[in-house]
Amino acid sequence: MKEQDLENILETLRQKRPVFVSEADFQFALAWSIQSKFKNAEIRLEYPPEYDPNVHIDILVKIGVDWYPIELKYKTRKCEKEIDDETYFLKEHGATDVNCYRYLKDIERIQRFKKVPQFKRGFTIFLTNDLRYTDSPKKEDSIYKDFSLKEGLIKEGVLAWDKRASKGTMKGCEKPLTMDSKYSVYWKMYSQLDDSKTGTFKYLINTIEKE
Repeated sequence: MKEQDLENILETLRQKRPVFVSEADFQFALAWSIQSKFKNAEIRLEYPPEYDPNVHIDILVKIGVDWYPIELKYKTRKCEKEIDDETYFLKEHGATDVNCYRYLKDIERIQRFKKVPQFKRGFTIFLTNDLRYTDSPKKEDSIYKDFSLKEGLIKEGVLAWDKRASKGTMKGCEKPLTMDSKYSVYWKMYSQLDDSKTGTFKYLINTIEKE
């Protein structure tokens, strides 16, 4: 399974599911779509790897002897959307700085999965209708500039909070993150529900290779 396969799956999925109720809803729908494309695949949700049973990988795809872990983020702005006679009430997740950190933490988590012999490659996916993620932080010297997911950036090396970041901001996300490769930030269109500021969904995919 390659990144292009996931992009094709998302393209097919958006025609049926342009929006999701929650991250769990997105997780299940994506896993089902992967199974539909790869008939011989075995799918596991919330998989705890042997090297750290306290970690749970959102989706693990097993195809033959190869394993493909996938981590997901689904962050939304508060809104109400009606699609095909179904009403979706989306939450306000906010905390763009912390959620950027947590997405990059997903990459770091998949990097650790490389120690599993069956690992072939892994993926992280961020889906959102909060387009603040695709822009620069409001201040050039923002405390989370290392974690920014602005379009066109390259994430590499050690990423850390600015020394001005408060303990409250960093709570649970204090540790610097290490990217063992270069990861490009390139957002793609997922769906366009309407012309409002909450009506456009974009997604970001990064691939973690075995090396």
